[in-house]
Amino acid sequence: MENPAIRCVAIAPLRARVKPGVRVTSPASAANGPSPMPEDADDRQELFATLLDGSNQAILIHDRLQPLYANRRFAKLLGFETPEEVIALGWLEDLIPIQRLVRAFVVWARVLESGQPVSLTDVRGLNRQGGEFYVDIHTRPIQWQGRTVIFSSLIDVTARARAKRELERNYLRYRQLAESAHDVFWDMTPDGRLSQVEGGDDLGHAFSLMLGDRWVNHVPLDARGDTAVHAVEAALATARPFRNLTLPFDLGPLGRRLIEMNGVPVRDEADKLIGFRGTFRDETGAEQARREGELQRNLAALGRVAGGVAHEINNLLQPILTFSRLAAERADNDRDREAMETVLASARQARDIVRTVLEFARPRNLGGIGIIADPVTVIDKEARVAADLAPGMKLTLAHTPAGNRPIVGTRAELGQIIANLIKNAREAMEDGGEVAVTTAPAPDDSALELCIADTGPGMSETTCARIFEPF
Repeated sequence: MENPAIRCVAIAPLRARVKPGVRVTSPASAANGPSPMPEDADDRQELFATLLDGSNQAILIHDRLQPLYANRRFAKLLGFETPEEVIALGWLEDLIPIQRLVRAFVVWARVLESGQPVSLTDVRGLNRQGGEFYVDIHTRPIQWQGRTVIFSSLIDVTARARAKRELERNYLRYRQLAESAHDVFWDMTPDGRLSQVEGGDDLGHAFSLMLGDRWVNHVPLDARGDTAVHAVEAALATARPFRNLTLPFDLGPLGRRLIEMNGVPVRDEADKLIGFRGTFRDETGAEQARREGELQRNLAALGRVAGGVAHEINNLLQPILTFSRLAAERADNDRDREAMETVLASARQARDIVRTVLEFARPRNLGGIGIIADPVTVIDKEARVAADLAPGMKLTLAHTPAGNRPIVGTRAELGQIIANLIKNAREAMEDGGEVAVTTAPAPDDSALELCIADTGPGMSETTCARIFEPF
């Protein structure tokens, strides 16, 4: 396509001059009312050209990308020194990305066809040096030298577009951090209802099921009197930040969890409270580790005390064992002999218990642990002895023949286990009750499985939590 002749409009500043037919007003008369428009066509053209050239908007008049007029701001926007350079270019497709070029032709065709103005926002362009800019474009058709062409005013919004894209990048970064973090990020209304939850994987999903609910409705009833719960409620009521408050939540599929809650108030431009924002962190494992560490420290201290006490008792038992044995040997009647044998047996049992305490206080290495070749015989004997101490209790023994096999340990340790469990069962049951002692091979046939069951009421949750504590 051949380029039609293009007339370049020269832009010159207004000059004080008088032409025939032009009325010039004095400053005094101008002060009394608006200045009249020049009557001469050349003067009007010069006036409008000067106004367009001094506009703070970039102005372009073109016919399908063939520039007919450009002001200085448009030339500067595209990286040219003067508007004449833009006019001399004759074609603008190199300065418009191809995807925008197609869209531009569609828009301009619609403008020419409808005769109505069209506005576009955040349009990306390139200057002659390859630099990127963004503009809002307001386009309308006008008559130019006997034909309909496009008049476009462009507002440079590069700073705004870059700020918007930086905000989008920051938001994407926030989303990615939230999705990769273990913490759950939350938003809450002023009355304490969860309105948004981000991140946290399974924990975040569990909290997302609470959206629209008040947070306190998912705190277990037995914990709503806790200090941490009152502290969160007080902070929400007074619009204060709160940090490091750990409280339990019922989280549906995850069950009861200990959650550390942090939050700050959020206000609008008028300083009006519009909600709260903060994090949830699952502290269940950390709290359990803390408790286990505390238990280990307590056990270590208990071991040291027990070891010292057991050592002293062991010293006292030695003469009791020695003289009881001598007294039994020298007894001249059966009654005295049986009495001393009982004392001797009790002292030996006390000695075995003291040894167990000492072993707890000073753990042995595995090489020193003994082997019980026939554990079922030991279990039967100790169970019957323990049952004899509770005449009202019914004892049932049942063993799988193939289950008897050597196990690691000592007869004293196994006997103490049986005696303690049956004693606990006896104390828990009313009116005697029943105790069943059974042995069988473990499911994988690698060990002996011992089961002691009673007809008592069972253990409370608090007791269950401490069943493996010594003594």
